[in-house]
Amino acid sequence: MRRFYLLFFLSFLFYLGCRKADQEVLTINHGKVEEITINVDPALGIVTPKALVYLPPNYDPNKNYPIIYLLHGFGGDYRTYVYFNGVHEILDYLISTGQIEPVIVVMPDGRNLVGGSFYTNSRFYDPASGGYMPLVAFGDYETYIVDSLISQVERRYGGLRDRTKRGIMGLSMGSYGSAKLWLKHTDKFGAVALHSGPLAFDKLLDDNVIDSLFKDWNSIGRKLWIKEYLGREHIWLTLGNGLSAAFTPRVTAYANPSDWNVIPNCYYSGGFDSTYGDFLLDTLTVPSLGIKVCVGVRFPIKLDTTTPPAPCVDPSKPGARYVSNDFCVWKRHHDPYTLIDSALVNYPGEFSNTKVYIDVGLKDELTLLSHNRAFKEKLKNNGLDGNLVYVEFDGALGYPAEMFPGMHNNWLYVRLKKSFIFMDRALKGKDIKAGEYKEYEGKDYE
Repeated sequence: MRRFYLLFFLSFLFYLGCRKADQEVLTINHGKVEEITINVDPALGIVTPKALVYLPPNYDPNKNYPIIYLLHGFGGDYRTYVYFNGVHEILDYLISTGQIEPVIVVMPDGRNLVGGSFYTNSRFYDPASGGYMPLVAFGDYETYIVDSLISQVERRYGGLRDRTKRGIMGLSMGSYGSAKLWLKHTDKFGAVALHSGPLAFDKLLDDNVIDSLFKDWNSIGRKLWIKEYLGREHIWLTLGNGLSAAFTPRVTAYANPSDWNVIPNCYYSGGFDSTYGDFLLDTLTVPSLGIKVCVGVRFPIKLDTTTPPAPCVDPSKPGARYVSNDFCVWKRHHDPYTLIDSALVNYPGEFSNTKVYIDVGLKDELTLLSHNRAFKEKLKNNGLDGNLVYVEFDGALGYPAEMFPGMHNNWLYVRLKKSFIFMDRALKGKDIKAGEYKEYEGKDYE
């Protein structure tokens, strides 16, 4: 019996030792999150020029860490990733366990007056000429990030980086912004991670997207004020309003300030044309000029389906009959799939050396699976096959897909963990395909 107690006591000590060792291995060191304000020209129209900055554990202000710009989705703001998604905890864990090296992550604000900027320079659109006026509408967010945010952040935290130490990533609208900013400024970003973004605009003509938009519009009688539709119950018109405010905002004025018959003057006196997807957002009086201004957005759609579709679309696509020529403006200036062509011309060397991670849910309720597949194929066909990791996820390890499907923004904790590991490898020049990306996402991996 004495021998039994001795063995039991030794076993118990061994257990405590192992437990202590496990606790030491899993000790998590914590970084910190700072809020900063960016000095920006008021003329750019940036609503909240702030950002949260994650600094790694044992941060050394004299060190030039790799830096990642993490862009939030539509309806969020610069605090979303920390307060709703716990991104600082993900980074603490990955750094403390040695899965990634210390990194700085910057989360800027991309929210404007309509809920999301799409990280675009929003300039008032002239449908008569198909061009843009030199007037800022809902904020010059591309210029803000590229010219103001990056330089001020990096000078504050260790000095400017070159593209090999700078990455950009995001979810949904943030994925769109990351793709667009990379393709228009390929010399600035060496790695990109895109989660569930609208990346190929032609796919908006598939999957009943335009039919869903018209269903939203018809549900309350095709009112002309877009504010009547905004909210989750009309998700397609809400997102369409955000996209249209970024790509084709409208403004018109009439010169009789005593005339308060707003709708007729905004819509029928040389102003907005309700047959071409124009929606009124608000009216403003400018006393110094003696005018009223009607501000709104122009959807790239038309009600007259007897006229030919826009020349830039395949007429066989289900939604092509509803598309106006304004859609060609969207494609030419704002479509990531199209912008690949200009990046190839303007930055051929940098483009071919960019490391790209893409993931999308197989059950994405915003029909973005087809976008991501098309965007991925075009990248592969233009030489990025070896620099590309692509994942389609459905469920996660231990969770059956039929109960926990891969949708637009779920499983984000797992997805961000994977893309941060990818970013670490990409910005350190390591093999980006060395990881087992299929371990959690489980379906398609290239």
